[in-house]
Amino acid sequence: MQPRIVELAPEAFSSESASGTGGTLGGKRATKITQSIVVRASAERCFELITKQLEETPDWDPTIMWVNPISLKHVRVGSMSRVTFSLDGTREEAVAMIRSFRPNRAILWTSNHSTQLQEEWQLQPEPYGTVVTVTVGYNPTGWILGRLTDKMVMRNKVDKSVSEMLQRLKTAAERPR
Repeated sequence: MQPRIVELAPEAFSSESASGTGGTLGGKRATKITQSIVVRASAERCFELITKQLEETPDWDPTIMWVNPISLKHVRVGSMSRVTFSLDGTREEAVAMIRSFRPNRAILWTSNHSTQLQEEWQLQPEPYGTVVTVTVGYNPTGWILGRLTDKMVMRNKVDKSVSEMLQRLKTAAERPR
């Protein structure tokens, strides 16, 4: 049986939430940080940890501080959770929604906050484990001043958080159950 690949098209959202998940986030204002790590664990184990990220507060993701699922059936396209996250030390609350879901291969979730935080995870099984790649994207707040602050300060903080997140995920996935 083929794995089920599901994606939620932008037209399924209001114009406000869709703009951050394929519209504005890809624009000039958006900041995207992509990093990869090799995890000596199966793609299934890595995916299990990543998909629980919006079900319960993950101890391995320093950007997500609190999670409360809204959807009864979780980990599917359209599932939503209330989240509190921090990109730069400031706590922000939002609703996060899973937009794309390919079991043991990829998952994408986006928030409805003004920064339109999103995390896109991709897993590539290898003979020695799994290559896990995450792209964290967000729109800096403010116009010129916001972009300048992002380039000078916030991007470095987020970049460090992404590195820490991947290291923590690696530790959690490689830990014996």
